[in-house]
Amino acid sequence: MGSRPRRPININTRRRPNSHGRPKKSSKVVINGGSHARSSVPDKLEALKNLIPAGNGDIKPDQLFQETADYIVHLQAKVSILQGTEN
Repeated sequence: MGSRPRRPININTRRRPNSHGRPKKSSKVVINGGSHARSSVPDKLEALKNLIPAGNGDIKPDQLFQETADYIVHLQAKVSILQGTEN
């Protein structure tokens, strides 16, 4: 029993990853099991406003980001307290 002869590799048919080795990004994103077109920055800001308690009304993006950061710190403190490991 001899070994089979190897076939030469055709370099023209070999698959190459993109320049970063990651799959290409799609023009659509999947949210909650459905496919939606990418939203614009104002749509994303509006969604962020809906996630934080102080996001009601007209608020500038820089204020929105600060309120979001403050809310994250508040939630982290709550989690620490509930876990019994205050930091």
